[in-house]
Amino acid sequence: MSRDGGDDGAPRRIALVGLSGVGKSSVGAILAARLGWPLIDTDDLIAEREGRTPAELIANGGEPAFRRIEERVVAEAAKREPAVIATGGGAFLSARSRRALGEGALLCWLDATPSAIARRLRDAPDASERPLLAGGNLEARLRELDDERRAAYAHADLWVPAQGVTPSAVAGRILSAWAEQPPALAGGARRLERLATDPPPAGPTAIVDTGRDRYPIWVGRGELARLPERLRQLGLDGAVWVVADEAVMEAHGERLVAALDGGGYRGASWVVPPGERSKRLAVAAELYGWLADGRAERGDTVLAFGGGVVGDLAGHVAATYLRGMPLVQVPTSVLAMNDAAIGGKAAVDLEQGKNLVGAFHQPRAVVADTGLLGTLPRRAFAEGLAEVVKHALILDPALLGEIERHARALVSGAPDEELLTRVTARSARLKALIVSADPGERGLRAILNYGHTIGHGIEAATGYREYLHGEAVAVGMIGAARIGERLGLHDREPVARLADVLRALGLPLSAPGADPEAVLAAMRLDKKVRGGRMRFVLLEEIGQPVVRDDVPEELVREVVFGLTAA
Repeated sequence: MSRDGGDDGAPRRIALVGLSGVGKSSVGAILAARLGWPLIDTDDLIAEREGRTPAELIANGGEPAFRRIEERVVAEAAKREPAVIATGGGAFLSARSRRALGEGALLCWLDATPSAIARRLRDAPDASERPLLAGGNLEARLRELDDERRAAYAHADLWVPAQGVTPSAVAGRILSAWAEQPPALAGGARRLERLATDPPPAGPTAIVDTGRDRYPIWVGRGELARLPERLRQLGLDGAVWVVADEAVMEAHGERLVAALDGGGYRGASWVVPPGERSKRLAVAAELYGWLADGRAERGDTVLAFGGGVVGDLAGHVAATYLRGMPLVQVPTSVLAMNDAAIGGKAAVDLEQGKNLVGAFHQPRAVVADTGLLGTLPRRAFAEGLAEVVKHALILDPALLGEIERHARALVSGAPDEELLTRVTARSARLKALIVSADPGERGLRAILNYGHTIGHGIEAATGYREYLHGEAVAVGMIGAARIGERLGLHDREPVARLADVLRALGLPLSAPGADPEAVLAAMRLDKKVRGGRMRFVLLEEIGQPVVRDDVPEELVREVVFGLTAA
């Protein structure tokens, strides 16, 4: 695919930014080959100009002196066209370099978790040539750099998930965006001015970008009042059809209505009883009739106002009525803000199992107001944190450490608002990264099911009445950890740490009284079963999940019977 890029107005340069080790050079080489453009690696160019590698320059002259050299080299590279430019991890911290790169280039931020990058770098032959990562705990150092640099990387035109994705697939995402000429490049002088601004203009907490759908996630106190502003940012100006949880509407409905009315939005609301029993085809049929009677149009918006049940139900209806309507998720529970509202999985239950009828229908946005969490019952609050623990276990050991340090503060009567928002935002970013990399759950996204194979079985076996979803997942995670230990994937430490943090959050470690045979029967009906074999997400270590379908049935039975023993 050789293409000069000038005749049709597409950018004649593509610049790659992101942490050291995320794969910029590998992706850059593929882009250059497919486009027939030269690849410029700014670190290589520095070595060529200075006669010493970046590692040597930093060791001998210090980082500030190296950054001045880097600025000059980046400015030189930015004048070449056509070209694919792979930058050093810290190059984009310079406002001057950002502006130089931004003139006529598509700026692409490659993103992955520090845990994933650390695993990649441990086996890299050039690890010693990365001086800012030398010595000490590699993953901890990457986390520090990620925290320091994320705001600068957010200046990029395109965010590209590189977690668990091949360099070829990452390059494909970038080429699609390049061919479409992203609207951000039309910003002209204002865009260049923003690139030179420190810190960058405030943006959403996270982005989900599946390559087909792209939408923002906003997390913070006061987001409900900003809802009309968010809807206008999305270009949604039709009627708003609110599907709400009865208890949520009673607690926060007046504020929602006031915000929509004040913003000039007309619409109506339909309230459903709390609980999993509202996620049924019969309830969905009632909603279809309501929308039809109200003459809802494709340009209108379905707004889910509640927890995971309402989000799933409203998403299913939005995906199927008129063959698809815009959906905005306004989650009001910890569980929904961290998990259920993000990713576009929408479904209703059958008597035979959970989420068996549904579709992937990405929302246009997720607007999460952490100020709404103050009215949640303690039990509902704690169950949502189970999904945060799950994200930490499979993707972010540092987040697990933060939860361990602050577990009691998180579930106190008045949790620290800043802490809660920070943990929720970090967890939401992790979910967004995985969903973006694998929107159709064809591979990587399966890791988000950690604890769910057994958890869903417990929910179904107890009629969705005895255990909240997060509570069942907590028990399921204990089961998965025990299976991992018995298979020799890891030692006792992950099991003990998980048990300690769940206990501190007030979450169950077992499901006494649940019928183990009924749990096993429900597990065999789960949608994750392939060829009659149950699939389990297990840990090789914290932050390193693996999907297995070869767990001996006798081991599964033994673990399930142990979890359900009275």
